[in-house]
Amino acid sequence: MTVLRRRLTAAVALALTSFLAAGCSSGSATQPGAPSASETGKPAGAGSVLDKTPPDGPEFVESGLERVPDGVHTRSSLMEGRTYKVSVACVGTGTVKRVIGEQAPQPVPCDGTSATRRVQNSPAQRPINIAAASDATGMIAWRITALSS
Repeated sequence: MTVLRRRLTAAVALALTSFLAAGCSSGSATQPGAPSASETGKPAGAGSVLDKTPPDGPEFVESGLERVPDGVHTRSSLMEGRTYKVSVACVGTGTVKRVIGEQAPQPVPCDGTSATRRVQNSPAQRPINIAAASDATGMIAWRITALSS
């Protein structure tokens, strides 16, 4: 089972890398906000780990792929007052903790599912931190998109 899990982790990490390779840079958001905040998860597939927003689309803001031990520590430049979707997917073992701005940490399991959070009325800069929680390993993919009204 360990060999199978390692192969699966390597395959999904490779899929995440190819999925995000073209979208690891900042862009500007031009779409207005959307309704209330929510937390959802959905099973991840090789082509739909986070969402299908093209990196050259107007709603794309930024994305990245990091090793779980390194974590994600970014301060994203956003358009003040807009609503954004922050999606995180982790593949590997254990759990990571996601913190968006001053919100309470939220666990995201490293089981290949994506966790999405809407951030309403955003300030011009929003810190996003994702860190490993107890013995977590693997890869973290994250993406920020602007939501239209």
